[in-house]
Amino acid sequence: MTITENLKPEEYQAIIGPALHAAAEIAAARGDPDLYNDLPSMLALMALTRDLADLYQYHWGPLGQISAPEIFEAAPLAACVIVLQENKLPDESIADMADALEKANELLRKENILGRERVEVQRAWEAWLDNNPKLAHSYLKQAARIVTNMIDTWEVHRQLQNHHE
Repeated sequence: MTITENLKPEEYQAIIGPALHAAAEIAAARGDPDLYNDLPSMLALMALTRDLADLYQYHWGPLGQISAPEIFEAAPLAACVIVLQENKLPDESIADMADALEKANELLRKENILGRERVEVQRAWEAWLDNNPKLAHSYLKQAARIVTNMIDTWEVHRQLQNHHE
């Protein structure tokens, strides 16, 4: 059983579904119709899923009746695994790609590249609570765009630094 199977349907609908939709649209806008082929978009999926999971727990956690914290903690990588499985990649490739995504995400966190998207995710969350899914999706797409732009910019700077060393 996967982590996402452990999420309650309403949790999946509030966290994984919207993040997947936004990240897939950004990957397509970046010229890649297959989300899994665009590393910055996959990392955006992880960031959005993490931020939505945090908001979900903060909002609904005090009422109880939510999944265990470790389920939410695993949700970002689980969202990526869903994408990889939907594209019918071999299990070995999925494991390798999931490991690479975790390492890349860790590096981005260490370098403080992630986090700027949180304002837009918060706006999306509030729009979702106000029953305005179109506005929520628009904010999530903007959040994914922020993440991919930050990663692209960071990568250019890294390449320039390596070239000058």
